Amino acid sequence: MAAAQRSAAQQRLVLLLGPVAEPYLRQLADTDRSLARQVRELFELIRDYGPEAVAGAVQKAHAARAFGADYVANILRQQNARREMQPPVRLRQPELNDLATDPLSLAGYDAFILQSRKDPCDLPACETKPTQPDDDEQAARSDDRRRRD
Repeated sequence: MAAAQRSAAQQRLVLLLGPVAEPYLRQLADTDRSLARQVRELFELIRDYGPEAVAGAVQKAHAARAFGADYVANILRQQNARREMQPPVRLRQPELNDLATDPLSLAGYDAFILQSRKDPCDLPACETKPTQPDDDEQAARSDDRRRRD
């Protein structure tokens, strides 16, 4: 009976959130979290934020492989938080306030990183060669073989 109720709650959740909810719930069921509790918390989020907002947050959480109602709630809080634009810092010397800088291009850094990946020491030829056993080791091995035979 309890399983049937959970199944009905999950079905209701999929109806409210749409097709994004089903794969999310499947992945959520594979975690160590209580699925019944997670479904209850998702319903609370729907009451607080509405089904469209929760569906969008579920989709983002699924893309990030973040499974849990707390992750969805965090996404919703971030989306609804007001972000006020801060005014630019005004310096004492007026001529410094009028300076404009060129946007930073990261192409040089990318080229450097890609070049370092092609470094010749990364090739297998630069690896150290395996050592051969010396004469003492070979003699000890042959003594061991003779004793066993």
